[in-house]
Formats: sequence, structure tokens, C-alpha cells
Amino acid sequence: MSVAHAEFMTDWLNRAGLPAACVVGATASEERRRAPQRLLSGELCALVTVDLYNEGIDLPMVDTLLLLRPTQSPVLFQQQIGRGLRLAPGKESCLVLDFVGQHRTEFRFDRLLSSLTGLSRRELVEGVENGFGSLPPGCHIHLQRQTREQVLQGLRVLTTQNWRRLKTELQTYAALKGRASVRLADFLHDQALELEDVYRAGTGQGRSGWTALKRDAGLIVAEPGPEEDYFGRRFGDLLHVDDPRRLDVMAAIGALQSQHDALDAQGALGVQMLAYQIDGRHEQAAGHEAFAERLERDPAIASELVELSGLLQARSSLGARALPGLEDTPLCLHAAYGVREVLTAVGWLTAARRTPFQAGVLPLTSRKAELLFVTLDKSEGYHDRISYHDYAISAERFHWQTQNSAGPDTPSGRRYLESSTNGWQFQLFVRPRKGDAYRACGRVTLESAEGDRPMSIVWRLETPLPVRLFREFSVLRGV
Repeated sequence: MSVAHAEFMTDWLNRAGLPAACVVGATASEERRRAPQRLLSGELCALVTVDLYNEGIDLPMVDTLLLLRPTQSPVLFQQQIGRGLRLAPGKESCLVLDFVGQHRTEFRFDRLLSSLTGLSRRELVEGVENGFGSLPPGCHIHLQRQTREQVLQGLRVLTTQNWRRLKTELQTYAALKGRASVRLADFLHDQALELEDVYRAGTGQGRSGWTALKRDAGLIVAEPGPEEDYFGRRFGDLLHVDDPRRLDVMAAIGALQSQHDALDAQGALGVQMLAYQIDGRHEQAAGHEAFAERLERDPAIASELVELSGLLQARSSLGARALPGLEDTPLCLHAAYGVREVLTAVGWLTAARRTPFQAGVLPLTSRKAELLFVTLDKSEGYHDRISYHDYAISAERFHWQTQNSAGPDTPSGRRYLESSTNGWQFQLFVRPRKGDAYRACGRVTLESAEGDRPMSIVWRLETPLPVRLFREFSVLRGV
């Protein structure tokens, strides 16, 4: 609040019949000394100050505070409201009216409210939504509806943090909790953040990952490993993983507990899937042993992989059920996978071969199995000639359009139409939109087919879709 604003406020109070005095930093020392005495005697009802009386003065009779000066300093905020929190005879409470949250949209409600309540950001969100039930006896915070919505919006906007702000958040959090006890799970939970805030999609050469954040916040002083920055950026491609067996492999290889030369075939394939999901370029073909050795040279990154896998385990409710028809692979029914993970699991991508793949179907002749990769929303990332109509009709039936070149007289069309007798099986992988992970929906069998170039096929799912996936894949999605 400026001096002009203070003078206007004083004049307004006087016009309302409330004797008030404006006391600013430039006021003579005698006036600064006399004003509190005039307030105590009742000669004045209010004092309007600018950067004065924030501290160092005891006015126990004050029972109302109007905050018109924006501050992001929790210490200064506590000092300001401390002017009204003194005990005095006949004083039952102190009313604090805080108007400064309108100062700017990025105002940090979390810092000020946390300094008052001792609550984490997540607890603040719960308190604003449901009432601050954990405050000490006699203390109450009441927010009007519009204010509550504004504060909630301010708290939630913080989830779109920039990297510099995240670093400051972690530094402050470490100062409170102790550097040695800072864990990714606790930091995210207490600060009401998501994994996506730390693992940032599309960062290019930007900073990303828990190790990078800790290093920038000064919590890691050891020399970085040779690929620390690279792994930090690439770990963001693992956030979809919810297959419990894969997460066990991630944790074990990160803890350096699995001797890569002693892994069984399934474990080795799981590490290979991890390697190819992280290393996205075709020229990065290498075996699981080489990937494990790279992790060993980056112990901070290996530890981060353990923490990340633990968090992903905690938020997954998926059971470890093998994918029917592909039981020899590490794939799990209804789990989420990137296309490179699927192709590695079925042996299309190997330690020696990383063949580019961008099609929507992949026939595996040696297995007599065809993988159907379906993207439901094709409004982005596809050219105009692609307009397939794919959707779940029910939990047991899925409508799918073939590629434009497929017809009843083509090899692919006959493979579908004759599938009851030709020994071929079909596996359905579905994602809502480009950039999402695919869900392994399992084996499907032909129910009906019509049309030509493209063909419209209704598949019957051997295992019905869970309710949440049916809602996501249904023709009524988004309605």
C-alpha cells in the first residue's frame, strides 16, 4: 500500500465516523510515538500505516487487522498479524481481513497459509476444501466461497511449476525436513505435486528428474555421473508403467541387486524393455547387460530409479496377470506400455536390431500373431486421409477399422476373415490419443466384418475391459 492509498483509507474511515490516523515512515518520531497511545485511550479507532508497526511495538488492544500490503514473506506476514494476536483484558478474538490475495494471480497462498498453520500444501488444499479441522483450539480460518475458489485455484496452479520455483520449493522443504531425509515420495506428497511436475515432458535439453532437481537445489554435491542429465530427461518416459512385474525389475536393477549376467529370460527381457523405452533412437541398439552397466556408472540415477519405481508401484492397482496368448512375454493384461516396450517384449526389437516401426498393425509370422495398435483420437498427429472409427461398443466388443489398403480380397483381409481356421491370433493395444501409452487389452476374435478398403470389424475381447477402460475407450467418451 502506498502513502496515497493510506491517506485515502484514513479519509474514508474518518468519513465513516471512525477516527483514524495515517502514520507512515516519514512521520515525525513524536507522532509515531503518540499514535499508539491515542489508539489505547480511545481517541482513535484505527491506525493506517505504511511499512510501520510491522514489529517492535506492542498493541494488545488491537482486535481487527486489515491487510492491504502484499508480501510473499511468511516472516513479515507473521509479524504483521502478530500485532493483533496479543492477549488483553476483555479481548476475546482478533479478526484478520486479508485483501492482498488479489494483488496478482501468482500470489503464493501456500507460503502464507503454511506459515500460519504448519500444514503442507496437500493438507492446505484439503483444509480449504473441507475446513481447517486440525487447527489449535480457538483458532479458525473462514473463507468465503469466492475466496475459497481463488485460494484453491492458486494452490492448484502451483502444480504447473517452472524449474526455478521447483528448486526453491525443494530447498525450503529440505531446510524444514533435513537434507538427509528428503525423499521423492514425501516431497511430492507434502507439497501436493505430481510426478509430472518433476519429470517434465518435452524438455529437450531442459532440466528434468529427481536427481537433477536435488543437484540444482544443492542437495547433491558429488560429481555427476556420465549420463546423469540424459537419464533425468528420459525417465519421464516411464511414468505410465504400472505393470508390477516390470516395476519389480526396475527396482532391482536400480538397486544394483540383479546381477545382469544371472537374470532369467523374463528378467533380462524386462531390463531390455526398460532400456529401449529410455533410449528412443534406433541407433541405440544394445543388450540389457550394457544398459545395466551404464546404470552402475551413475549411482545417483540408479537410486532415483528405485525411488521412481516405488512411487509407480504405490499408485498402481494392477494385478500381475499374464497377457493371454503371449504368456511367454513379460506383458501384463491391461497394463500400460509404450510401443517400443511392446515390440521388445514380443522380440521384434532385439539387442542387435531396432527396426523402425510406425504402422498400426504388426503381423508376427513366426508367432502367427498380429498386434493391433489403435489410437482412438486421431484429430492430432495424423494426416487427413486417416479417419478410422475405432471404439469400444461394450466391455466385450470393440469396433475397429482396418487400414485403407485392407479388403476381403487382400492377404491382411483374408487373415482376419479366416482367423477361426487359419491359426492366427490378434492382440489389441489401445490408447486414447497420440502420446499416451497403449493398454494391453488382450486377445480378440472376429465377430463380424463388412466393407472394403477399409474394412469395419467388430472384435470380441476374450477378457472384458475393466469399467474404467471401457469408459475411456467407449464411443460415448467425451460426451
